[in-house]
Amino acid sequence: MSLLLSEFPEHTYEQWHAAAEALLKGAPFEKRLVSQTYEDITIQPIYRREDIADLEQRKHFPGSGSLVRGSHAAGFLTAGWEVSQELRATSPESLNSLIHEGLNGGQSELNIPVGCGADECCTGGAKITTAADFTTALSKVALDSISTYLQTGPASVPVTALFIAAAEQAGIPASKLRGGIDNDPLAELVAKGKLRQSLALRFDHMAALTDYAAKNAPQLRTISIQGDVYHNAGATATQELAYIISTLVCYLEEMKSRGISAETVLPHIRIRLAIGSDYFMEISKIRAARMLWSKVAAAYGVQNAPIHIHASTSKWNKTTYDAHTNMLRVTAEAFAAVVGGVDSLHIGPYDEIAGHTDEFSRRIARNLHTILREECGLDHVIDPAGGSTYIEWLTAQIAGKSWSIFQDIEKQGGMIAALESGSVQQAVQDVCKAKFKNIRIRKDKIVGSNMYPDLKGKKLAIHAPECKAAEVAAAAYPIAQPAAGTQSATAAMVIEAIAAAKAGASKFSLAIATGLTNSDGAPTVTALPPHRAAEEYETLHDASATFTNKTGSAPGILQLNIGPSGRYRLRADWTASFFEAAGFVIDGARDFPTIEEAIKALTDSKAEIAVITSDDATYLTTVEPLATAAKAAKPSITLLVAGAPGENEAAWRAAGVDEFVNVRSNNYELNEQLLKIAGVI
Repeated sequence: MSLLLSEFPEHTYEQWHAAAEALLKGAPFEKRLVSQTYEDITIQPIYRREDIADLEQRKHFPGSGSLVRGSHAAGFLTAGWEVSQELRATSPESLNSLIHEGLNGGQSELNIPVGCGADECCTGGAKITTAADFTTALSKVALDSISTYLQTGPASVPVTALFIAAAEQAGIPASKLRGGIDNDPLAELVAKGKLRQSLALRFDHMAALTDYAAKNAPQLRTISIQGDVYHNAGATATQELAYIISTLVCYLEEMKSRGISAETVLPHIRIRLAIGSDYFMEISKIRAARMLWSKVAAAYGVQNAPIHIHASTSKWNKTTYDAHTNMLRVTAEAFAAVVGGVDSLHIGPYDEIAGHTDEFSRRIARNLHTILREECGLDHVIDPAGGSTYIEWLTAQIAGKSWSIFQDIEKQGGMIAALESGSVQQAVQDVCKAKFKNIRIRKDKIVGSNMYPDLKGKKLAIHAPECKAAEVAAAAYPIAQPAAGTQSATAAMVIEAIAAAKAGASKFSLAIATGLTNSDGAPTVTALPPHRAAEEYETLHDASATFTNKTGSAPGILQLNIGPSGRYRLRADWTASFFEAAGFVIDGARDFPTIEEAIKALTDSKAEIAVITSDDATYLTTVEPLATAAKAAKPSITLLVAGAPGENEAAWRAAGVDEFVNVRSNNYELNEQLLKIAGVI
């Protein structure tokens, strides 16, 4: 060993830094090797033991202390993560078919969005209106052997009552049921901008469900805190966590005011995160979420509070064009989720954002779980990220910055006050705008959209039915027979609702009985709608596709390639890709040895836009005469030059050049301008 150390002596950071600067050949170290994230975290190119020496989290074992290293001491060794694919089907019968497809393909948690009652629910949820519907949907399913996660919206008490009634009628007591109820009124409020009931009523329902579960169904989590609402609107990792923690404190306080202690509430909460494309950031975000959870629990005097983190792959970065690239995105996201130690995971099928999926896309998504487990062996490792200097450091950074945002929200009066004032929404929108700015200049790259588009690929057919929930409610409530019940914040209300469900009461009559039709005091706030990074480029591409269908030919750009191909080919390819991002078809395969040949091609072409392409040396003698001749031969032509003009800009513009395209160009804005010129938009 001593000989080995003598041959490979330890080097200092200063020596490494000097060597790195030498390799940069004068380029600034901070500019080339140091980056800044949207979370305002400065990322260095290398991390050392000294950077994490004082971190308290390193002293904790998995399943203890800060929980950074995992929720359970044995990690996934005793129980792997739940395969929790969303099961979106309209009718109970089709839902049952989808459930068995999933179970046969390795699904271990039934993740069921329950619809509003419309024949074609805009969220793709199942039309469950009675306990009998649940009986049909769950036919031949051993509910006491599998977890069930119900996305209920505001109807958490009615839907839970129908579910438990169906289970008990099948001989399965509530005590044997496990899973969760997706009950998060603040997430619903910020996503839609309004609720149909007062927050006080929604909190009463939350308390009633939690009280019931604590006494009768200890394995059911009755409160959900959804961070993905903020993530899919463009939020940073630190914002997502801060809003989760702020909501957590809000719900703990609301339950406390209704007589339920934090010690009782915490085991019945499910945290829901979205997993984005920044691999190490997402691993660290999951670990930081557990740290922040344990910190809040400790503040309420609860030690070793169990946490359940449900993750879903991001919708922010998914594309409708070249949609098969979404498979690659969810693979990296799922890997990060498992390495970070989530408890349940929904991996979105590649066509999920279209509003519908098929058997192939669902099977591929489920199989990723199997690959991560059986081929990667990630269920045989406790805390696979533990000990990574960078991840440990980044976890602490995310936790610290998230806590600061949380403290600021508390100073504003808490999460409800922050949503009412709009400060949360504004903070997320500011980040979203910054992201779109970087997407437009292609600093942030989206394969298939602003980079490397597939012009021959087809767009996913979007299925987005209009929300008719209010119409369904208005039609159903007057004719529904209200179930007898007591509106309260205790288990009694749920018990009575279950009894009514067993007697045949519908979801709508249960909604009336539990007060969900009372809109007194219903809040409104500024909505925070979801966005996708590719949406602006898809709008450009859509316009080009419409133009092509209408005219029979795609909008085109002629490349006037001057001189031998070897001089400019890299520049020409880059330029072609620049314009293809908007759906332009580039005529750029020909070389033109002379200006005359280039002008002939221009006059023969139907293109109203042309770009001169060559090397900088050729430009000095070619651009001015070519531009002059081009404008004379075709006055309507919009003429660009590929590259930076430098001190020649004034002269070239005087000769007829309209614009320049180079790495400093705003890709989106220039393409939008050219599409307008081409008559596309």
